[in-house]
Amino acid sequence: MKKSQPIRMCIACRSRHPQKSLIRLKQDGKEIVVFDGTGRSFYLCRNCVMNEKKCKGLAKRFKQDAEQLARLLEKLVQAG
Repeated sequence: MKKSQPIRMCIACRSRHPQKSLIRLKQDGKEIVVFDGTGRSFYLCRNCVMNEKKCKGLAKRFKQDAEQLARLLEKLVQAG
C-alpha cells in the first residue's frame, strides 16, 4: 500500500501542494531564514516566490526589506 504524500498550504496564495514541492521558511527574530528544524515554519510555492507583488506583500507582513527577501527567495529557487 502506498503512503500518501503530505499536503501543505502556501501562505501567500493559500493553494495546496505536496510538501516536497514547496519552500519551507521561518522567521528568526526579524529575519526570514530557511527552516532549520526548530521553531514554527511556513511554506511558499514557487509561483508566489516568482511573483513580485506576492514578495512585497510577504515583506510587509514580516516587516522585511522587500529586495533582501526577493534575493533570498531567488537564491532558494536556484538552489533547489
